[in-house]
Amino acid sequence: MNRSKAYRVGLIGCGRIAKVHGEAIRRVDGLVLGAVCDIDDKKSKAFSVLYNVPGYRDFSRMIKKEQLDIVAIATPNGTHYPIAKGCFEGGFHVLLEKPITITNQDAEDLISVARRKRVHFFAVKQVRYNPSILALKSAIDEGRLGRIFSASLVVRWTRSQEYFDQSDWRGTRMLDGGSILNQGIHYVDVMQWMMGDVKSIFGKVECFCHKIEIEDSALALIHFTSGAMGSIEFTINTYPHNLECSLTVLGDRGSVKLAGSAMNEIAIWEVKDLPMPVIPEGFPPYVYEGGLYQGSCPNHIYVYQDIVKVLRGEDSTIVDGGEALRSLRIINGLYESAKTGKEVVFQRTEK
Repeated sequence: MNRSKAYRVGLIGCGRIAKVHGEAIRRVDGLVLGAVCDIDDKKSKAFSVLYNVPGYRDFSRMIKKEQLDIVAIATPNGTHYPIAKGCFEGGFHVLLEKPITITNQDAEDLISVARRKRVHFFAVKQVRYNPSILALKSAIDEGRLGRIFSASLVVRWTRSQEYFDQSDWRGTRMLDGGSILNQGIHYVDVMQWMMGDVKSIFGKVECFCHKIEIEDSALALIHFTSGAMGSIEFTINTYPHNLECSLTVLGDRGSVKLAGSAMNEIAIWEVKDLPMPVIPEGFPPYVYEGGLYQGSCPNHIYVYQDIVKVLRGEDSTIVDGGEALRSLRIINGLYESAKTGKEVVFQRTEK
């Protein structure tokens, strides 16, 4: 294995999150940004100049012309599937922003194509790298909370109508997919990572405060395969700014609540014979609209570091497409339940 090789990355999508990808690639040893692409010529040109790399409007032309190893896709949600499939078919490793796709079927197809082409399907799940989350995951894996019987996810955020009006894809059924799918999936992923697979879900969604095609609030009751119960409370209507993003996990030997604006703090740690850990500060959450609201913590550098490890044959904690599909199934199960008014029972998933 050539550990001195620099893997070339092509970035598709030069919107708001793209600079986070660009800076992470720049900072990771073993990676180099090779080209950028966006259907908006102004955006692709701006990134082309910023990083001194070729810029394209057509991703298929970029992957044919440039010598790339990895393609990172940060385009509107509804475009992930066709772009990723084209890149997989071209023989490239792919990193997909959240959500990997809008439908379970599209995600399953991408997993199948990547397997057939013998390339890696990576997913951006940077929230898993929050020090607070890693501390809880370690305690759970070591059995320090005992038998876990309950988990409660609360996301009380705000997104203004102006947020949706800034882009023609936001808030649409076809390209956005759903608010909890777009804003909340990282935290549903964390809950699933802590608690394991879901046996069933019953959910409700509503749109109270926005002129959009999708929900701005969701509630769900969850039964995990472990026997534990869970709940999700999600909204982007909180006045006047983000209030909290928390996960509370209760076991017969421990109670832990992760909180802060992006699940980046430990609010409660009552675990038998295990003091609250001292955790590194970590990256602060994104701040948008002059502080009106915040997003997740920009841990993309750790995602890219793990990609390099995988390509070099080293151990890595990177989330692949199959793992990312688990949280997608939960959210789509919530949507199905809300549509039918019935509890959705899951078939057992395979990693």
